[in-house]
Amino acid sequence: MARQHSRPRWHYSPLQTWMNDPNGLIHYAGTWHLFYQSNPSDDRWGNMSWGHATSPDLLTWTEHHVALWHTDSEEIFSGSCVFDATNSSDLGTADWPPLVAIYTANYRPGSERHGTQAQCLAYSLDGGSHWTNYSGNPVLDRGSANFRDPKVFRHGDAWVMVAVEAENQQVVIYRSTNLVDWTYCSTFGPAHAAAGVWECPDLFELPVAGHDETRWVLLVNVNPGGVAGGSGCQYFVGDFDGHTFTPDRVIATSTDRDLGLDDPLLRSYDWFDYGRDCYAVVSFADAPGGRRIVLGWMNNWDYAADVPLTGGRSIMTIPRELDLVLLDDGYRVRQRPVRELPVDALQHHALAAGDRVVINGVALEYHNGVLSLDRRGVGMNDFHEAFGSRQWAEVPGEPETVHVDVLVDTCSIEVFAAGGLVTISDLVFF
Repeated sequence: MARQHSRPRWHYSPLQTWMNDPNGLIHYAGTWHLFYQSNPSDDRWGNMSWGHATSPDLLTWTEHHVALWHTDSEEIFSGSCVFDATNSSDLGTADWPPLVAIYTANYRPGSERHGTQAQCLAYSLDGGSHWTNYSGNPVLDRGSANFRDPKVFRHGDAWVMVAVEAENQQVVIYRSTNLVDWTYCSTFGPAHAAAGVWECPDLFELPVAGHDETRWVLLVNVNPGGVAGGSGCQYFVGDFDGHTFTPDRVIATSTDRDLGLDDPLLRSYDWFDYGRDCYAVVSFADAPGGRRIVLGWMNNWDYAADVPLTGGRSIMTIPRELDLVLLDDGYRVRQRPVRELPVDALQHHALAAGDRVVINGVALEYHNGVLSLDRRGVGMNDFHEAFGSRQWAEVPGEPETVHVDVLVDTCSIEVFAAGGLVTISDLVFF
């Protein structure tokens, strides 16, 4: 893969097919599993199924056969995967508990449910190599056309699902004791960036660096309406009592799709990444050592169908490990490349006010507490009018010098500034 034109060295990309949202991320029996939205027969979106890849180290990936296939009546949209250790679902046995995938069925013409989306189960008894659809699907149906992207996790003695009513810009929360029977708990949203659909939510607990406390973080991916234009990921920090998520801070909601990217309201929200290419961010279940590791789709729906990748179309971000930092104005998510990435894979720069450094043609500048990345005019960039762009982010505290770690691959650049408090992720086809 690394020898092909524009193929990445450090980032996962399928060999031949289309890929978008990461799905079903889980660490199981010493192996990292990445499932993802895949078109098994083309390098364009369609025939949504779950592709599958595994890794021993989050960096070297082996692509496998399709895990969950679309059918004539339904496509397999985004979702998650859990290890049902107690066999609460009764889909395995006490001695051989199952992996359970929870996914959205998007019902096609010809199905009696055409026009709706509902949540379904599949299970594996061989560590994720082969999957069986649950005979009682769907397990959760609201009769909605845009009810999707379930992320399921264990909380106390129950399972919790966060999913979206995408067109309503809402996260809906359910609980279950067995992964089959679900009870509605609460709804969050609309809030903050709500100009586009909400997709791929995630809810997890993070430690606060240097403090003996934890907080809950809700990721909400939005398209369009991201801070850099098109697709983006925002987050909320708050409390979760097992039924309801309560954010620390909610200010005015933005629903204007024409809002300028320099608009102070849009900039006042908490954004996971300030680049053009970090979407559908979700975390791995059961990461060892209590680590919280996330992966995002490194693309943007503004131009995803046109990116000039050979073979497979799309890459994932570098896996990132998260925690929280308490600043004067509240909590901020800190993200850094996983420790498995070799130290010499990163470039390190210190930018004082007014400094500019050029990396493979991409300009990084630091002025008045603002870090910017400019990919305009670099490499192959004329395939779509929206691709050439400059992104920027305010650095907390506006330090006199900002330290940045930069990961450059054959078709991407990821910037981690101020110890990971600010990230900017862009495709660049050098």
